[in-house]
This record gives sequence, structure tokens and C-alpha cells, in this order.
Amino acid sequence: MELRHLSYFVAVAEELHFGRAARRLNISQPPLSQQIRQLEGELGVTLFTRTRRRVGLTAAGEVFLAEARRILAAVEEGKGRAVRADRGESGRLAVGFIGSANYSVLPRVIRSFRRAYPEVDISLAELNTAHQLEALRAGRIHVGFMRPPPGLDREGLETLAVFEEPLVAALPAAHPLSGRGPLDLALLAPEPFIMIPRHLGPGYFDYLISLCRQAGFSPRIALEASQFHTVIGMVAAGLGVAVVPASMRGSRFPGVTFRVIAGGAATILEMAWLRGNPSPVLANFIAAARRETAPQERTRG
Repeated sequence: MELRHLSYFVAVAEELHFGRAARRLNISQPPLSQQIRQLEGELGVTLFTRTRRRVGLTAAGEVFLAEARRILAAVEEGKGRAVRADRGESGRLAVGFIGSANYSVLPRVIRSFRRAYPEVDISLAELNTAHQLEALRAGRIHVGFMRPPPGLDREGLETLAVFEEPLVAALPAAHPLSGRGPLDLALLAPEPFIMIPRHLGPGYFDYLISLCRQAGFSPRIALEASQFHTVIGMVAAGLGVAVVPASMRGSRFPGVTFRVIAGGAATILEMAWLRGNPSPVLANFIAAARRETAPQERTRG
């Protein structure tokens, strides 16, 4: 039995006339009658009652009509799903991100992608850069928003710079240096620093250390935390100061003030994925990210 047999049967069942059904199918009547007889022979039942004046469905034909329609509809739905999957309009996308990305470009990219591709199932996992790189190479995520360290082995990776932002000093609200305007980093030399440990964010850690040394001091690291929002919480508790991406001002912790670091110190957020990944969903996500971040993008591969 082939799908065309079902289509022929449904046409005859709906028209209850072999001539009209043949015209509808754009075939001649004798081959249509032959195909229906072959179908009946294969099923071992009579599907139609035939007289010179009329064609009718038998009880078996009534039951088979419902099943044939269901099968044909399922095939059409399957074809549609396959086409949507091939176009990246459905499927699954796993996204990793560092905490600060959630206060900058990530929500904008996700919203844009969801509007364009509502059938794609998106999962989000907050991971530091090191864990994202591991998850990418293990296939647990398809794309990550991170701050890769200088000298990162980019073998097999494609990256896209999606957001560049200034660095700011996070200070307890009652701190003598809290206020407005750019802050000379050297003024923080006596302060206890709260930082992301190097093994979790080597790129950011090394960059901040180099900035401090250029300002004439090595920071005294009093506490470490795995995510920037935890760092901000510690600053709010009065446990020290921190230098964080400006987007962390969106964390809105009470008891914390932010001042831009003088001299134009900035950090770049990158999106990374495995080179050669054939996923159409991933390709659509990358395109959405490019559209949303085009003024800042810099591609590296």
C-alpha cells in the first residue's frame, strides 16, 4: 500500500463518483478504478458499493476513510515539521551565559530570536567562562556568552564580540569614594578587593590585575566569588570593593554605588560556538545575535 492509494481512496470517498474523483486527481478514470480495486484486494474488504447510478461507502469504507484521513494528515504534518526543522524554525537550542550577560545583551538577543522562531525550545544555563568552554566542546550547550581569556586556544571555535562595556568600581554606598564621575583606579589601592577567582574567569582576572598594576599597585584580594552578582552582594555587605562590567549596575543591589573607572577601561563579551556545527537553529540564532549587536560586532575564528 502506498500513500497515493490513500489519496485516491479519499478522493473517491469524498466525491462518491469515480469520474469527478479522477478529474480532481488529474488522472483518467480507468487507472483510478484499478487502483481502488487493488487497494480493496490488499485490504481484503470492499470499500465501496457500486451501482450504475451511485457509489457509496461500505461500513469498512467508513472506518477506513477516517484512518486514511488521519494518516494523510500525519504525513503532511510530518513534512511540515521536517521543513521547519531544516529551516531552523523548530528544534532545540542550549545557551550558556555568564551572569553579567543577563544584564546586557543576552535578554535582547533571546527576545529577538523567540519572536522570530517561537517553536524552538531554548534552555539557558548560567555558567562561568571555563565551564562554558567545557560544555561547548562536550556538546552540552550549542552557544555561550562569555569573556574568553587572552591566549585562549580557539581551535574549533568561532566567536563574535557582541557587547563592549566600560568597567565600573562597585563601592559600599557609605564609602568615602562613592559619588559621581570617573574614578582613578589608583585610589582603590588600599581597599580590600572582591574578585572572581582566576580559574573561573582567567581573562577578566588577568585584565583587572594588569589594570591595577598600570595604576601602580597590586590588589589585595580579600574575598572571591564565582559570579558577579555574588560579588556585588558582598560589596553591599561592606566586605570590600570590586571592579565589574558596567552592566552589573542593572543588578540593583541596595547599598552599592558605581563609578566608571577613568581611562576608558572596558571589557568585551563574546558569543562562542563550535566551528562547523551544522544546526540550522544555531545558524538562525547567530544571525539574530548579529542583527541585535551589529554596531559592536567583531568576528574571530
